[in-house]
Amino acid sequence: MMRKFNPVVFGVLALLCATGAWGCNQQKVSPLTSKIRDLETRYAKLEEDFRTLQASNEQVRKRLSAAETSRTALEQEKSELTKKVDSLTSERDVLSKQVTSRTTERDTAQANLMQFSKDLQMLAGRVEAALNENSGSSNATIIPASRRNE
Repeated sequence: MMRKFNPVVFGVLALLCATGAWGCNQQKVSPLTSKIRDLETRYAKLEEDFRTLQASNEQVRKRLSAAETSRTALEQEKSELTKKVDSLTSERDVLSKQVTSRTTERDTAQANLMQFSKDLQMLAGRVEAALNENSGSSNATIIPASRRNE
């Protein structure tokens, strides 16, 4: 029962199979192509984001380096100022001791001067009293203490 093989039917069948295969192949390629395009777009966006982050990272590194340099300079300045404050504090303490010493010397000198002034006033009072006693007798001569032995 096998009939004779017709080449036209075989050609039509071959053409139909080829067209079906091509159609199926086109259908599968289309979603893959769109997925590939989506992935390429994502990849390009990620590369752009990476470049942006890299540039930002470089700027942050530069700012960090500048901040570190500034911090080092400030620490050195702080150290110098601390030394200066310490030396000024010691100088202030020395000056305070000198002021205390000079104040004590001044107070002592003032007390001595006051005592000398009182002694002079008392001496002047005795001289006046002696003059008043001797004013009655005009023969009295006053001889300084330095010449009494001559």
